[in-house]
Amino acid sequence: MSDLSIADIGAPDADLDPSGDRYAARFAGPAGEYLLSRQTVALQGLLRDLPAASILDVGGGHGQSARPLLAAGHPVTVVSSSREAWGQVAHLDHPRFKRHVGPLLRLPFEDQSFDVVLALRMMAHVGDWQTLLAEMTRVARRAVIVDFPLPGGANRAKPLLLWAKKRAEGNTRDYATMARRDVHACLDRLGFGVTDEVGQFVLPMVLHRMLKAPRVSHRCEAAMRAIGLDRTFGTPVVLRADRAR
Repeated sequence: MSDLSIADIGAPDADLDPSGDRYAARFAGPAGEYLLSRQTVALQGLLRDLPAASILDVGGGHGQSARPLLAAGHPVTVVSSSREAWGQVAHLDHPRFKRHVGPLLRLPFEDQSFDVVLALRMMAHVGDWQTLLAEMTRVARRAVIVDFPLPGGANRAKPLLLWAKKRAEGNTRDYATMARRDVHACLDRLGFGVTDEVGQFVLPMVLHRMLKAPRVSHRCEAAMRAIGLDRTFGTPVVLRADRAR
């Protein structure tokens, strides 16, 4: 698949860029594999008590969650804003895998259609993340899982990070940050309570890409997790919230 133009924050096709070949190439090689492994480990940990749960992956054309979830035994459905945004899963053939097209902020599914509704790489780009959460919680029977970047920590230097990302990756897109308390409060209003969350990286992800030394990255991040910095500054946060009512 060829990469198309990068959508601005709030565009209806916010899932198009992360489904493309150029975005996938950012996670190629040892450094990219290390970054992706942290996300996969976090996701698997959050789902450890829900084996074989059915999962709706909103904007999941990047394939970064669908493939490991299928390998773990979950039935997975990806819903994308267009056929083009199926991207890395357009030709994925698996007996437990389905694809759909529909608006990300008006999901084309009945209430409580899936055990878990997941959205990675979406909160920071859809613009109206509150509506995204409302739709996800509507469709979820048991839980929702999302990731989002915090405004603190490394993201205090967001303009510099975007400049570094553009230098390192050749092209990048802006992203919105959101406070943990605002996300928690929104989920609470929707009848979901936060049960667990993982702060993925204390150091900026672009720094790990530029280092190209996953062993060094692993040791640095492990040392900061050991003293609890990830619980305050780790970003993006991967969060699970369960239906409370």
